[in-house]
Amino acid sequence: MIMENFEGKVQAFWGDVQKQYLELVQEGGIAENTDFYVFQTGYRHKPDLMIVGINPAGGDDNGDRWLCPPNNFNNYTKCDDVWFQTLRKIFGYPDNENLKTYLDDCVGSNEVFINTGSQRKLRQLHTSVFGPTLIRQLVTKIIEPKHIVALGKDVFYALRTGKETFQKFGDVNFKYAHSSNGVPICFIPNPSKQNIKYFNNASLLKDWQNALEWFMKLE
Repeated sequence: MIMENFEGKVQAFWGDVQKQYLELVQEGGIAENTDFYVFQTGYRHKPDLMIVGINPAGGDDNGDRWLCPPNNFNNYTKCDDVWFQTLRKIFGYPDNENLKTYLDDCVGSNEVFINTGSQRKLRQLHTSVFGPTLIRQLVTKIIEPKHIVALGKDVFYALRTGKETFQKFGDVNFKYAHSSNGVPICFIPNPSKQNIKYFNNASLLKDWQNALEWFMKLE
């Protein structure tokens, strides 16, 4: 019964997403014919880890839309794009046994669900009527993860409540707080090319892994 209720919530959410995004991708919309999707991975209720990025990159314009990848494909562990490779390095994947399972079994999504290829389009989407409401609903009311990794400041501040706290791990000043339902949430810079300086050597990557290992034990 619980799983049926969870799946019902997910499907109702997906219906709401389509209603709001179809206006953007229809002919003449600000993201005409652009792909959109909710999850980067398969989805499940109350995973140990949920990762929330800014938006799917690429600007694909095939008019595709889906709730999650086929066969619960995990983009974070299987995609070869540099962005995903960098994220895996941050987690020490697959060599770091303490973090490997978390990344394997995580649920992944984004604050904006559309393949916006330009910052201009992304800003337009952020000023639309839904703003961060949908991702807050997905995280705190539906998925309800035990820990949240926010990839970017916008995502972190959209989901966290109260004052952030810092914990030092070598050269990493690790920022964390709690979401509106009391779940630990941390900030990691979006692992894009412009942020590569935060992850560009083995020492820094080890500091991030130490921070994440510590974070995943928080309650």
